Amino acid sequence: LVATIPRHHTCSACALGDQGMVAPSLAATTRLLRPSLVARQRCSVRAFEVPSAALLADAAAETSAVISLDALGNDIFFFLLASVVVVPLSRVLNVTPVLGFLAVGCAAGPFGLGILSDSEANVQLGDLGIVFLLFIEGLQLSPDRLLKLGNFFKLGLAQFILTIAAITAANLYLGPQVLPAAERFILLDDELVRPILSTPVLAFCLAGAGALSSSAFVLPELKQRGWEERADGTAALAVLLLQDIAVAPLLVLLPLVAGSGPQSSAELGVLVAKATFGFGGVLVAGSVLLRQIFSVVAAARSSETFVAATLLVAIGMGVAADALGLSTTTGAFAAGVLLAGSQYRQQIEADIKPFEGILLGIFFMTAGANLDPALCVAEWPTLLSGILAFLGAKLGLLFGLGAFAFGLTRAEAIRVALLLAGGGEFAFVVFKLAEDLGLLPTRLGGLLTASVIISMSLTPLLGELAEFVGDQVERIDANQAADARADELFDVIDADGSGTIEREELRRYLLGGGGRASEGGEDGNASFAELFAQLDLNGDGVISRDELRRGYVDLVLGEQRSAALQDAAAGGAQREPHGAGGGELATAPDAVVVCGYGEMGQRACDVLADAEAGHPLPPSVFAEEEE
Repeated sequence: LVATIPRHHTCSACALGDQGMVAPSLAATTRLLRPSLVARQRCSVRAFEVPSAALLADAAAETSAVISLDALGNDIFFFLLASVVVVPLSRVLNVTPVLGFLAVGCAAGPFGLGILSDSEANVQLGDLGIVFLLFIEGLQLSPDRLLKLGNFFKLGLAQFILTIAAITAANLYLGPQVLPAAERFILLDDELVRPILSTPVLAFCLAGAGALSSSAFVLPELKQRGWEERADGTAALAVLLLQDIAVAPLLVLLPLVAGSGPQSSAELGVLVAKATFGFGGVLVAGSVLLRQIFSVVAAARSSETFVAATLLVAIGMGVAADALGLSTTTGAFAAGVLLAGSQYRQQIEADIKPFEGILLGIFFMTAGANLDPALCVAEWPTLLSGILAFLGAKLGLLFGLGAFAFGLTRAEAIRVALLLAGGGEFAFVVFKLAEDLGLLPTRLGGLLTASVIISMSLTPLLGELAEFVGDQVERIDANQAADARADELFDVIDADGSGTIEREELRRYLLGGGGRASEGGEDGNASFAELFAQLDLNGDGVISRDELRRGYVDLVLGEQRSAALQDAAAGGAQREPHGAGGGELATAPDAVVVCGYGEMGQRACDVLADAEAGHPLPPSVFAEEEE
């Protein structure tokens, strides 16, 4: 600084020396210093003191803080502006706002227009959106639904462990064998792929991040499609919660594998004790105190205080969980569960919902800001191959576990697998830790981050695919089940074992052995003839097994089932109105009707048949049955 001041220096009230002779860096530097230092420079050169290194460091820190706050304020303004524009526009275009937030974040991020500058603070703001999302999800868990979730926690645990094991083994053992053959058809980047296939720690890190799915993307999809109370929605939620819980052990295990974590069993035991007993104590205390706290706050009848208490509980439990070695989302979810049965649940959810929506939008925009389009274009073969490999691995494991080991139907398992196949937001945390540990090269980290963002953004499309494929598989399974029931019915009706059903065999089955339907009136014979003709598709006078299969779904399970079977079972007799024969049942005792078995079902079927035939219903019929 002294070297920049000329010998013939004169002092003025506003500047140091002659404006043309003093270096600009001196004036810029002095303005950043404390006021006492600036005051000294107004007197003379001899009064000017060269700042110490500590003073310069303090000044730089203060300036950095001011710049950071300014940048954060600009970013928040942009986030709010984007929220106002993106949500209405997405509804007009009939697309999920998530894709709009991702696109805006990518365009405004450091790899785009550079509007967003304070990425670290933005990420922390976005993480609060996930915290509130899990808090609200916990609020909506009734004891019955929580019990259902417990039934699928084993599925989540198996998915997490087996996905890590399978991807790690595939990278280390199968990858080196497949890579040379794959490079004949795909232009893969060896500098990016080889370290994954040859470094066990990096392969484990990649597998751990790939085993996670996105709560921020999947939970809105479950709500939008109305799957929350169904078996597939419950299974998906259980897997997501298990993954959120497993993040903390994964973050503890990764430094251990890398050789930079706790080196003794005692240190590791302390971490485990904090995460289990410590957080267990927090839950016990919270179950007693939280409702009392909200009772006191509600008694004050202050909406501002109630909102502040809600935010405090959601964030405070997250902070407590984080201090004990768990993820903040686990703590927020636990707080929601503790308040789920309270009388304040609806008000809490209404108060925190706007914060959740805005902060989730920030999260999606910050996620999109980390996407480097230039890197994606340059490495698109490697990127696309990696995304397809991860999606395929997770989809196959989730489908196999759900359908064959944990009691889901094939349709439910395929819905869960497709919804959870994408990447998760906690993968960014795993990659950041790996970079800090020196395990993950910067370029590879950028490519992996891009793969997670792209696979996450595919979740809405995967949800559409899950609904379509699940419905198709469900229809196929229903037809197969109907065919199986039709085969059982065919074997029962085909009394002589000839392989075909004749008219008399069908008539005897419908009557339950109670006589010959041909003895009835003309209308009954016409109804039975119509029924037989509907099943005898080729008109050869007998019903084959394949004909009964095709007619079973349309007739027995369709709308014609009640009228056709009841008319045929009546044996052609002229039906009298209900009650005209002293309350005697007109239906065969063992006839199967739509509404069930037994006397009540038979009488209800008779009433419906009377109405269809045009007979007036006695006003006392339903009163008698109700009594």
